[in-house]
Amino acid sequence: MEELANKKQYTELLVGTSCVNLSQRVVESVKYEGWGDYSERLENEVDYLKRISTIFSEIHMSSQDYEALSPEALAEAYRQGKDTTSKIYWAECRKTKDIIWVRVDVRVAERMETGDLIAFYSNWNVTREKNMGRMMELIIEFDYDYVEYISARSGHYEIIAKESGAISPKWKGTDYDTDIRAYCEEVAVSEHLEEDIVRMQIPAIQAYLEEEPLYVQEIDIRETDGSVRRKMLRYAYMDREMGSIIKSCTDIEDIVSEEKKKQEQLEQALEAAEKANGAKSEFLAHMSHDIRTPMNAIIGMTSIAKEECKDEKIRSYLDRIEGSSQFLLGLINDILDISKIESGNLRLKPRIVHLSEFDSAIDTSIRPLMEKKNIRFTYEMKCGVNCIYADVVRFNQIFFNVLSNAAKYTQEGGEVFFTAQSLRKEEKMEWVRFCVRDNGIGMSKEFLEHAFEPFSQETNGTFMQQWQGTGLGLSIVKKLVTMMEGEICIESERGKGTEVIIDLPLTVATPEDKVEKIKPEHLRQELNGVRVLLVEDNEINTFVARRIMETQGILVEHAENGKEAVETIAKSEEGYYNIIVMDIRMPVMNGLEATKAIRSLPREDAKHLPIIAMTANAYDEDVRMSLEAGMNAHLAKPIEPQLLLDTIRKYVR
Repeated sequence: MEELANKKQYTELLVGTSCVNLSQRVVESVKYEGWGDYSERLENEVDYLKRISTIFSEIHMSSQDYEALSPEALAEAYRQGKDTTSKIYWAECRKTKDIIWVRVDVRVAERMETGDLIAFYSNWNVTREKNMGRMMELIIEFDYDYVEYISARSGHYEIIAKESGAISPKWKGTDYDTDIRAYCEEVAVSEHLEEDIVRMQIPAIQAYLEEEPLYVQEIDIRETDGSVRRKMLRYAYMDREMGSIIKSCTDIEDIVSEEKKKQEQLEQALEAAEKANGAKSEFLAHMSHDIRTPMNAIIGMTSIAKEECKDEKIRSYLDRIEGSSQFLLGLINDILDISKIESGNLRLKPRIVHLSEFDSAIDTSIRPLMEKKNIRFTYEMKCGVNCIYADVVRFNQIFFNVLSNAAKYTQEGGEVFFTAQSLRKEEKMEWVRFCVRDNGIGMSKEFLEHAFEPFSQETNGTFMQQWQGTGLGLSIVKKLVTMMEGEICIESERGKGTEVIIDLPLTVATPEDKVEKIKPEHLRQELNGVRVLLVEDNEINTFVARRIMETQGILVEHAENGKEAVETIAKSEEGYYNIIVMDIRMPVMNGLEATKAIRSLPREDAKHLPIIAMTANAYDEDVRMSLEAGMNAHLAKPIEPQLLLDTIRKYVR
């Protein structure tokens, strides 16, 4: 099959052949593929151009090439020791009007029996080869500074195409690593020149290409006019077994500049949005606090007036004032909570909580709401947990909001079920599913998509008049559940009721557990001499973290990126470091990659060495990724000194 394929390709590329007796000036044979045998017709036509014009209507060949193909020139060349000649031209086919490139190969030999010089002509269609070559030249001219071939085995290299005027290494050489060093030392602009050079040499290229199909590096190069432009170097194997590498150099300065410009615009827009959002949150927080004070007075004085007033008509007025005041205060409290959450000022304050406290709170706050509307309320806490470590205020707030909604939107004589059951255990963590289900008015499918948005309420006018609300309750619940690293979903159908499902990871505690408070002097005694490897690329962040830790007697050593941290740990003695404080987003190797690499080191302490993430990546997804990478804890920037010190103490105690 391969032989047939080669034969087919040979036939497709061969235009025609001819044999000319140069000594006798006779054409012995002429054959054109697809056109037939022209030997008899052209036996006296020794001029190559006239002979080939039988199938080409237009031929473009230089006069020098035409002269070199004449019988006299071919015979003279043979006498001078040159028995082969090749020329390329383009022509138009008479029948098809196709424009093709033709390469004519002429071989001259002496006929043994007569001594005549015989010329054998082979005409080849090289259009594809010629076009591809030209396309490569244009691609390189427009997209690349140069393209280079490198032999990893020998170190030989050669630039196979280059854009005119581009700064490049030597055209060819026998020691790529040495020559690329000399080139970089001459024109590269870098604060880390030695590292850049090493990354551009064959060992680094091969090491990377063993794992990935493409190796990319960037470097700044000073042009002949003195300007500095960014270049992107890409390396790939042409043939891995042979060790042949293709390298391309592309000028990306304009792209980088445009990206920087876009980044600056985005940063400015983000800064403006954050300022606007911060101003809004700050305004709402101040407004809420300022209004709460007189509102508390209004509610308090209304309550006193109701106790002392005997006039039923006036008491009815006071009831309306009290109801409206409570509604307004609830709205203010919701606004304050949502503004705190959005501005990032809300912090969970966990403590040991007995779930019997939660039972009491349900009896005190929720059951009266249900009884007031004669709602059958079923409460079943079967999660197998009696004591947890949680922010009790925010924990209660989640369920009081959901249960209040259930009571509000369930008709007189309806039903509300509140159940809790264990899902799974993860060490000291118990995942519990809480479910609140009612047979109330329900929600439309359209509204469900917006149920967690602030101030969103069902748009049905009748419902809005009958069941007033702030429209913030579910939004706050969603944000609090997210802060607690849980999940929430709602299933509802209008006229049939609503089911709210909340899955929370609860840290199991025991009644004996106590929140230990350490005096400053005792904290320093416990931390004195602890050795920390601080992995941080930002100079200011490094300075701040050092000061916080060193004031407590902690011995701090520093690595600028994840790769350096891994190498430092690998070179250190077992147990030399007590803990690692690691940034996430760093150049060369980020904190997540570094943590995985450290955990996989072939040494015992690498598996148990505490690693704390200290990063500006503070979203729930970031926390999850840190823990999955093998980190023990996740602290968000800006650094809270006491929290950092307490966390270090927790893991090295």
